[in-house]
Amino acid sequence: MEKMEMFNQQENLLEQQRRETMKKLAAAMHEKWRAMRKKEDGSFEPRIKTVNDPLWIEAHDGTDQVDIANTDFDSLPRDWQEENLLSAKAAIVKIEDALNIIHDKWLDRNDRYAAPEQKTQYSRLPKEEKEKDVLVLEEAIKIMKGELV
Repeated sequence: MEKMEMFNQQENLLEQQRRETMKKLAAAMHEKWRAMRKKEDGSFEPRIKTVNDPLWIEAHDGTDQVDIANTDFDSLPRDWQEENLLSAKAAIVKIEDALNIIHDKWLDRNDRYAAPEQKTQYSRLPKEEKEKDVLVLEEAIKIMKGELV
């Protein structure tokens, strides 16, 4: 297999992983938001929204209204899923930027001592090397979160 084809396959895999991560985050965010609306009986305080997704409207007897609080992420109309996906994407992009900066700055300081597999961009690092940069970010977030409380 030629190098360009291998590169393209790796890029496609990274993009697929990114989309899966975005969906997981979007669903988790929706569930966290719903939890704030949970009532003692297990239902959720309703939050009615207008729907623009024609397939969802058709599948729901022509109604263009959805109670997003009493609907799990996978059952939301596409336009309301998209809202959470866009927020998730914004967060993931910023996290990726931070991880890239952490690694690039480390590499600036340690280039002559770095192992060959460390002399690449963050997204191409082996998992165990990525974990080192993630740890820095996680600890910084914990400290910052404590400072904000």
